Amino acid sequence: MRGGSVPEEFQQPIAHSGWWLVLALALLAAVALYYLAVILLTRERRPVVEVEVPWVPEPRDLRAEHLAEIDRIERSVHRGDVPARVGHQHLSRTVRDYVAEVSQIPADKMVLADLKATVRSDPRTRPLAMAVEVMYPPAFASEEEGKAAERFPEALDRARQVVTTWT
Repeated sequence: MRGGSVPEEFQQPIAHSGWWLVLALALLAAVALYYLAVILLTRERRPVVEVEVPWVPEPRDLRAEHLAEIDRIERSVHRGDVPARVGHQHLSRTVRDYVAEVSQIPADKMVLADLKATVRSDPRTRPLAMAVEVMYPPAFASEEEGKAAERFPEALDRARQVVTTWT
């Protein structure tokens, strides 16, 4: 028995085909994919949370809007639709509204004395106080006393100056 011969009761190992290993691995992968698909397809879905985007209005060009309002007031007074006295009142309201909208100063609620007092703490309000000072006498006095028609061009200039130069 020494010479390299194998007794008959022993057999050589049987060689298996490589396809059996590939088939076994493919079956294992198929089982794993099946369980993965079952888990993914049967789990509860998370509710979709819709985030509400706040509505943001279009930016307004406040300067252009108020200058257009001043022009409209001027046309109304020149056509005679509105007396000059009322025109002064509208101009005063327009410039004070503009300042209130573009700054933290509540100019729309302030009277002339308040505006003059504010000039000490905020020098930006000086043109506004000067404009309102021009507009007040014709706005509250009678036509003859306040000379509303004569002072209206100056009031228009002051109103436009406040709106165009306010920072």
